[in-house]
Amino acid sequence: MHASSTPNVTAAEATRRRDFRLYWIAGAVDQLGSQTSGIVFPLVTLAVTGSPAAAGLVGALALAGRLAAAPVAGVLADRLPRKQMMVVSLVVAAVVMATLFAGVAVGAVTLALLAGAAFVEGVAQSGYEAAGAGSIRRVLPADDKLALSRLEARNHAVQVVGPVIGGALYQLGRWVPFLVDAVSYVVSACLVSAIRTDLTPVRAERTSFLADLRNGLRFVWQQPFLRFVTIWAAAINFTFGALIYYAILTSGQQGAPAASIGLILAVASIGGLTGALAAPAVFARVRPMTVIVVSSWAMVALVVAMSQARQAWTYGLLFGLVFLLSPLLGVIFQSRVIALTPDELQGRVGTVMGTAGEVLQTPAPLLAGLLVAWYSPSAVALVFAALLALLAVYTTASLRHLRAGTEEGEDGSEPPPGPEPSSGPESEAEPKPESQVEEARR
Repeated sequence: MHASSTPNVTAAEATRRRDFRLYWIAGAVDQLGSQTSGIVFPLVTLAVTGSPAAAGLVGALALAGRLAAAPVAGVLADRLPRKQMMVVSLVVAAVVMATLFAGVAVGAVTLALLAGAAFVEGVAQSGYEAAGAGSIRRVLPADDKLALSRLEARNHAVQVVGPVIGGALYQLGRWVPFLVDAVSYVVSACLVSAIRTDLTPVRAERTSFLADLRNGLRFVWQQPFLRFVTIWAAAINFTFGALIYYAILTSGQQGAPAASIGLILAVASIGGLTGALAAPAVFARVRPMTVIVVSSWAMVALVVAMSQARQAWTYGLLFGLVFLLSPLLGVIFQSRVIALTPDELQGRVGTVMGTAGEVLQTPAPLLAGLLVAWYSPSAVALVFAALLALLAVYTTASLRHLRAGTEEGEDGSEPPPGPEPSSGPESEAEPKPESQVEEARR
């Protein structure tokens, strides 16, 4: 009996690994296309209108589309078949980019077309990301920390090469990046369609849309670890977003050429890619709690050192080291969040946490600009170091409190040492979130 069940388990794991590869590649192609067109969106808008304000408006509408659609997308991702939702979202985005490509190619592009395309693409991306966040538990292989590290590495790699490719394609023609983006959406839709795992969410009861939305928000807030990660992610996104603009603006004030400023962002992304690739080896040798505490305080020290930076390459080096550490925290936290969240809430929880980070990141460039205008570069760097120090204190204290709560029998503070992704609803007899406890982290 035992011998006959082994091939079935192996086959299920093989299917999951295959589907995770498809999920990984689809996301890589999608992000690469979006990065390719994203860098030329403001350039085309500026060329068409001659107005920097119009270019800023188009960028703001892209973010507005994502944020406006996020609550609806999160609920739908826990109601609808997630694979079909991802495919439909990708097809909608492909149609939008194809329309924009045609408009630019024939010289009929207008500000209204650019603004509408940016907004609708943002809505479509929100739908794809919500359904993808809800699906990840189903396709994660058993070695989840390695898999999540590869997802993190993929994201950083795309950030390195995407803008470079977009700039090169723009030289060939203004319409080329939009065509490439449209094709990337079609390819991603085909890859997602090939996933065999049943990604349909399991729902214990049918409730209203607003009730579903409230349940998602309530679950995140009532689970101590999810509440901690949401606050942590929002704070780190805000601080990192402001830090990047601080480095760009300060380098510009000091007369650094545009190529050197671009190098700062490239080195930062390379640092993130290196950290994501190194994460599995680090986790094999160091306890997650140690990784979290050491990385949190090391980032503070690096930003303090940034207060003495005076050249673009110095900013790039320090940013690279900061971004090398951040994926270690991300992998640990993400793995625990996935394990703690039941299947029927995966979409909403992922959307709530992601939206909180994006909303708080929005004013970060403005804060950086004001601080750089009012204070010296050294003083501004120390302000951000102080913010990271407060976050490190909060992180250290929160995790110790969560660990103490687990030892005393509190629910929901520590997920188990690895998520148990299921291959379909038929295997979704999972315990309630209160009894799940997990040990991975990103």
